[in-house]
Amino acid sequence: MGDNKVNYDIFIDMLGELNQFIIKDYDPEYILDVRAIGGFSMIIHKKLGRIKGPRDMSRDIDSLTDDYPDEIVAAIKSIGKEHGANDVDGWLNNHWNRTKNYNEEFAYFIRWKKLEEASFSNINLYYADLESLFMFKIRAMDDRITLAKLEPREQDVVDVVSILKAFDIEDFDRVDNEVIGSTIPYFPSAVNYLIDNGLFRGAKLEIKDRDLTKEDNDYAKRVAKIIQEYIELQEE
Repeated sequence: MGDNKVNYDIFIDMLGELNQFIIKDYDPEYILDVRAIGGFSMIIHKKLGRIKGPRDMSRDIDSLTDDYPDEIVAAIKSIGKEHGANDVDGWLNNHWNRTKNYNEEFAYFIRWKKLEEASFSNINLYYADLESLFMFKIRAMDDRITLAKLEPREQDVVDVVSILKAFDIEDFDRVDNEVIGSTIPYFPSAVNYLIDNGLFRGAKLEIKDRDLTKEDNDYAKRVAKIIQEYIELQEE
């Protein structure tokens, strides 16, 4: 369990212990919502056979939820120490929600699935579907390239590749999945990076001026609104 990373089974065990804490030591009527994005959600998809690749461990469960009560946070950190899951924010946290405003931008359009394979009396465990995860991951790549002027994180690249391969996408000019196809044009820096590095084929996209700071979320909100409108149209 190097680098504070743990696997699926340990996360499930820790959630089970947290569930028991809620019942016995906090409030048996309290229901904790976990809405997993990021690495743990990718691990679930691999566990269920939906993606391939090296995603077996993660440092934490990023939950797109509001802040948990202090007693719950303390229990999370205590349980984590026993299992070697010592992420600074806790193995279960809403770091992305608090620091990047992703909840405000994306929560209303993400399609959530409930993990039926792991059932708890006082914890509802949801995870983002692959198309939603693609939005998070390619946006993270694009932000790092365009805003931070850095190479994208290797893990984000691996995750994006794993998701695209799950939909048999090898050429950006031939994308059958309409949700992913409608997302791709909004993140040209990430798309061009994947093409330039020989990971996918396709015509490179024009990169328009993106005069944004990391605190400016208007661009992402517009993208999320467009995708949500598209998803609703498909469901009518």
